[in-house]
Amino acid sequence: MNQNKNTNNSLSSWLPSLVFFTGSFIYFGFFGDYILFFQEKSALFIFSADFLSQSLHQPGGLIIWLGELITTFFFHPLAGAFILAALLTLFILIVRKTVRNLTGNDSIFLPFIFGLALFYLQTDYRFLVLNMAGMLLQIVLFYISVKYLKMVKGWIPVFITPFWYFIAGGFSWIFVLLLILYFAFYRVISGWLKIIAVFSVLLLIIYISKEFLFFQSLKTLLLYPTNDQNTGFHPILFYSVVAIFCLLPLISKIKVKLPARFKISDFISTIILSGFTVILLFVAGIAGYNKKDNQYFQVEKLFYQNKFDEVTAYLKANPSNNSLTLFLNNISLCEKGQLNDQLFNFPQSPDGTTLFLKWEIIGEVLRKGGYFYYTIGMINEAHRWAFENMVMKGLTPEDLKMLIKTELIYGNYKVASKYIAILKKTAFYSDDAKRFEKLLFDDLAVNADPDLGEKRKIRLNTDFFSITDDPIINIERILATDSLNKKAFQYKVAFLLLKKNYQGIANIIPDFEKLGYKKFPQNFEEAAISLSVFNNGKLPDVGNIKISKSTELRWTQYLTVFQEYGTNPKTAEPALKRKFGNTFWYWVFYR
Repeated sequence: MNQNKNTNNSLSSWLPSLVFFTGSFIYFGFFGDYILFFQEKSALFIFSADFLSQSLHQPGGLIIWLGELITTFFFHPLAGAFILAALLTLFILIVRKTVRNLTGNDSIFLPFIFGLALFYLQTDYRFLVLNMAGMLLQIVLFYISVKYLKMVKGWIPVFITPFWYFIAGGFSWIFVLLLILYFAFYRVISGWLKIIAVFSVLLLIIYISKEFLFFQSLKTLLLYPTNDQNTGFHPILFYSVVAIFCLLPLISKIKVKLPARFKISDFISTIILSGFTVILLFVAGIAGYNKKDNQYFQVEKLFYQNKFDEVTAYLKANPSNNSLTLFLNNISLCEKGQLNDQLFNFPQSPDGTTLFLKWEIIGEVLRKGGYFYYTIGMINEAHRWAFENMVMKGLTPEDLKMLIKTELIYGNYKVASKYIAILKKTAFYSDDAKRFEKLLFDDLAVNADPDLGEKRKIRLNTDFFSITDDPIINIERILATDSLNKKAFQYKVAFLLLKKNYQGIANIIPDFEKLGYKKFPQNFEEAAISLSVFNNGKLPDVGNIKISKSTELRWTQYLTVFQEYGTNPKTAEPALKRKFGNTFWYWVFYR
């Protein structure tokens, strides 16, 4: 009888944690998997002693190393979801054990409040897992210090503090503040003396680090690796959670006694907490979920896999106005030779920012801008963008693969082999490394590769300084040296269409025949036929390539609809958008 009762109590005490773990796993595995994708693509963990030693060059570097180790397993979304859910649940369990050890009483709601706060923060894709790992390590060490390190009259936590600073960096302040409040309010022998000792030793270590060891700024030594960039869109919320968490020894002493008539059994309180957890997880998940971010990273995932047709199909089913999403889609269209056929099937920017990205050293622009240059054959420029991003933000999987591909294209096999050797030391990209390795010192194999061989054919052999603030100039320079570069030509046509440059459109009509086109792309046909408005109703001379009858018929239908509304652009707009919203004609009138 008692054994059954104990078993039931044990199960009920674990139920809220199981509910929290399950809810977190479901969210990150099936709804927030884009968070895992971004973080996995933002860092590259190398299994080598050199990579580990680099983490020892600065206090807190090991937290970065640990965060990147965890993140590498996000390659598989369900594994990543399991890890995140496990870390969050472990945090709750350790906080609960710590409170019980401090007060002798079991705290039910307080640990889950902190866990839910971290869950919500983690729903931001820029909130790196190193933050959770850093906080978890502090509460683990504090729990061990309070429970097991009372030898030598409780001075061991004081002695390990400077060593812990080198491991945890800025996160170690959480442990220090927890320890100080414990010394101050829990009748610890020589508590105030230990507080003075902790502060003195830690400040001495920071001074020595600044002046003699690491030569970093005081701010960096105090805070690294915590910073606003690693905490996402809610740095104030994160630091608020940390500040409140540091007060755990004080908060744990607060006791709320309910009147006898309001007291409930442990089983009922467990059920209430489980229901409370489900509701708050749902609310936090809804509040943290970002549909636009999810769409963007789904497109990015397909793009990295060279599934260009699927990129376009996905955006047709899930329309987006995100400029970076559309930028990747336009590259995908160009790779499939469809940019000037489907340009207006998707939202575009009149200034061309959905076609080209101007150079920036922050955000996603630096990570993605080089792919445009890779597509049009400016391989050196693609290499530069990837290399600069690596210098600014460290190794990432796709940057490293881009560096390998550009070196292979140019035949720089020795350099490529060094990059490949790095890629081979990763957990989930060794197959890519082996595929690249087979191409080393084999021009025929590179030429036969569907991607690299095609890029080697269109690569620029004439160097010039790229103008990243005005990429269309680069297009003109490419075509001046390689007039048969179809991909660069597609971008030139697309830019002329976006800018409604009729003179430019008329001037490049003969170039289609030179490039081997048998028919004009659909959007260009629409532009060419609209030139008749400025030429007394006559079509321009299009050479041997003729305007299709279907386009001429649609032009007649467009004019008919327009005339039905008294040639009033405002009243005709809804009907024209419904029937011709993906045409150059609609773009000219309404964009």
